Amino acid sequence: MPDQPDQPDPYDLFGLDRPDDGAAEVAETGDQPRTVDAAYQDDHDADHDHDYVPVRGAASGGRRRWGLVALGLVAVVVLILGVGAVWVKGQVDPGDPGEPVAFTVPSGSTTSDIATLLAEKGIITNATVFEWYLKVKGGGNFQAGDYEGLHKRSAMGDVVDVLEGGPVPPKDVTFLVREGLWESETRQLILDTFPGMTPDALDAALASTHPALQPAGSTSLEGFLFPATYEVPEAQLADPQALVAQMVGAFDRVSTQAGLPDASAKLQGVAGKRTITPYEALVVASLVEAEAKVPEDRPKIARVIYNRLAQGMTLGIDATVLYALQERTGTLTESQLKTNSPYNTRQKTGLPPTPINSPGQASIEAALNPAPGDWLYYVLTDTDGHHYFTDSYSDFQRAVRDAQARGVF
Repeated sequence: MPDQPDQPDPYDLFGLDRPDDGAAEVAETGDQPRTVDAAYQDDHDADHDHDYVPVRGAASGGRRRWGLVALGLVAVVVLILGVGAVWVKGQVDPGDPGEPVAFTVPSGSTTSDIATLLAEKGIITNATVFEWYLKVKGGGNFQAGDYEGLHKRSAMGDVVDVLEGGPVPPKDVTFLVREGLWESETRQLILDTFPGMTPDALDAALASTHPALQPAGSTSLEGFLFPATYEVPEAQLADPQALVAQMVGAFDRVSTQAGLPDASAKLQGVAGKRTITPYEALVVASLVEAEAKVPEDRPKIARVIYNRLAQGMTLGIDATVLYALQERTGTLTESQLKTNSPYNTRQKTGLPPTPINSPGQASIEAALNPAPGDWLYYVLTDTDGHHYFTDSYSDFQRAVRDAQARGVF
């Protein structure tokens, strides 16, 4: 076997003392012999004891810092949530409500549309919060219409209660048309009562409506706008066509019940050989309406008119002259009595071309059922409105002087 090369001595390599004497101590004390490796490890450990911070201490400090950061974040979140909750509560219920506000839900409105309208009116403070409120609390699908009981800065719960209660019932408007009004006066009354109706729209409705008894080619509704009390639905307050149709429909109903369409047969012979058409009977009814002051005089005045027509006399009714002048004055001057108009029955024989007002049911019935008598004249005889009737002109003149002497007129 070839000789092995000398191995380096570890004691010489690391400069350590040989443990010659130590062997005896080991034997005596019973300690295990220490190798050079063990001695090296001891020195190595001793050196490193002064170079590093303990690992356990560093980890503990890091965890403490991260805990503080997490705790701070939680505090911030809680603070934000708290502030947000206070803000939302203020939006849902801002406190004492303000003044009342009229509110209308338009047809076809969505919940979002309604929320926006409520916010614009100042009824709620925030449209978005209101929508979320409805999602959380439930509600919606509110009916279209007008609502009462809402106020500025209302609590959202109160707003929902009002909206869920539904809109207020439609408000009808009571509209009174008195007997004896001219068409022009009725027209103005309509415009004054219903601001939503424009003059042009009303005139178009009047011109386009043609009752069955209206003569061909006529555009006048004089006499056909029946005097009565009407309940006009809210939906029709701005609809002149519907209102005119309602008034003419009332005329058709009442006049048909009275027998006006059969006037020619009912009045055969009352005006001599002259046939009275239904429209002419309506004209007579309007004259009766203008002249009569008490119910019992109506059929008598109708008879005077028919008797004068039969004899070809002028009717001499001053109300027709006032109609021609479109004046409501009670006393006519000599020049006014000479007004050149087809309505001036002081100068023109026969009936005026149209009614001179809207006669009521009593006057229509009187025109269709004149009292029997041969009277040709009548004069107001007392302040209560009664007339004196006679067939004698001289008797008429006497009655006029007597009434004047008593201060009747």
